[in-house]
Amino acid sequence: MTDLINKDGLPVSNNPKAIHEELFRGTGNVMGAGASIFMQNESITEKYIVISKDNGLEPPTDSRFVASRYKEALALFQQSLVQKA
Repeated sequence: MTDLINKDGLPVSNNPKAIHEELFRGTGNVMGAGASIFMQNESITEKYIVISKDNGLEPPTDSRFVASRYKEALALFQQSLVQKA
């Protein structure tokens, strides 16, 4: 299982519910080996989920999803963690 931490360095369980709680009600940021997922407020009403991937060899890549597409964003984040591990 991949170790995840939040913006404050505290551990976050690697399950959809814990990641969702951290993004929407916690620090808004979860990081793992080679990937991170975080909330980005574009305006008062527009919120995006951003997945940043960095394999150490190529420049980092970002993918943005509207907040309502959380399941798709989580799948991409989990896939990025698996590729790095």
